[in-house]
Amino acid sequence: MAETVELARKMDETAGRAIPLLAICIPTHNRRKALEECLESVLPQAEALGVGVCVSDNGSSDGTWQVLETLKLQYPWMQIMSHTRDIGFRENLTGAVLSSRAHYVWPIGDKLALMPGALEFVVAELDRLHPDAVVVNYYPGRGVSTVEKVYSAPQICLTELGWHTDLLGSTVLPRQAFVDVLHVQPLSRDFPQVVALFSYLASLRAPQVVAAGRALIQGGKGVDPGTHYWDGSALRLWGRNWYDAVMSLPALYSTNDKLKMVRSHSKRAGLLDLKGLMRLRAQGELTLQRLNAEQVPLRAAISAPWWSAMIVSVAPRWILRAVVSVHPRLVLRAIRDSVRLPRGQQAHWRAH
Repeated sequence: MAETVELARKMDETAGRAIPLLAICIPTHNRRKALEECLESVLPQAEALGVGVCVSDNGSSDGTWQVLETLKLQYPWMQIMSHTRDIGFRENLTGAVLSSRAHYVWPIGDKLALMPGALEFVVAELDRLHPDAVVVNYYPGRGVSTVEKVYSAPQICLTELGWHTDLLGSTVLPRQAFVDVLHVQPLSRDFPQVVALFSYLASLRAPQVVAAGRALIQGGKGVDPGTHYWDGSALRLWGRNWYDAVMSLPALYSTNDKLKMVRSHSKRAGLLDLKGLMRLRAQGELTLQRLNAEQVPLRAAISAPWWSAMIVSVAPRWILRAVVSVHPRLVLRAIRDSVRLPRGQQAHWRAH
């Protein structure tokens, strides 16, 4: 995999620096300002603790590489690379991970920032417990536990923590996890870190996963929390692609457990719950035709009742744009009472 990555420029860690226990791996693409803020939170902590940092630029055209070259002068031990073309998120992330020399890697999205003391805490946990993975919380408003908990059953880890691991920054895992899984199967295009983690845990006799409890990552201050790279493609990403990634996990995880993980993301993150569906309909992404065409993954991924998703999919978009902030069940009741489906769609709805 690493040999096939096309690089224009690459600057490695200084040869005299010891192989670190942990490396931060950051894939980036045309988000220079967000990346600068991310690295402002990472580099001073990493330098103080001997933690590696590897940044992979996926062919950015906004001056990202120039920023990285400047930072390299101040932090000569950091590793930076630039691809000559856009090779996709999966290859960019995997290339960064495989280029690091550390035992553990912490893949982090370029729109996130480390909270003060985050690396000191993680390094101490790795030294103390030598776990197979560490799962950390995101601030504000998204977490898996407020107290430390150690998981030894991969299946329980999947159903309780799996939904949270889609966030690039939530998981610290061995670099070997990526190496091992690449020998067996291709990684998911959108969720490579999820497939790598749970495939690796499935290969171990008695894995130890630490849910740290503490919030160690947060959104960058200059990043609009309402904007996402997947705007306009949420159904594809969190329906079809999320479903495919989870269902590709090893047979150690039952189909029922995988489906729980698929659904729990919608329940916890709110992207495909009732209110989320109303937002998608208001934006024009959710249609009845789309529900019918992607019925298997969307039935699994949507946490709202299927009948309510179908009602929302035919609601007038202008109504939802005006009332999407109202309590979703009140809106659904009004839509159900006022919207009449065309005859063909009524018959199809009853059939399901």
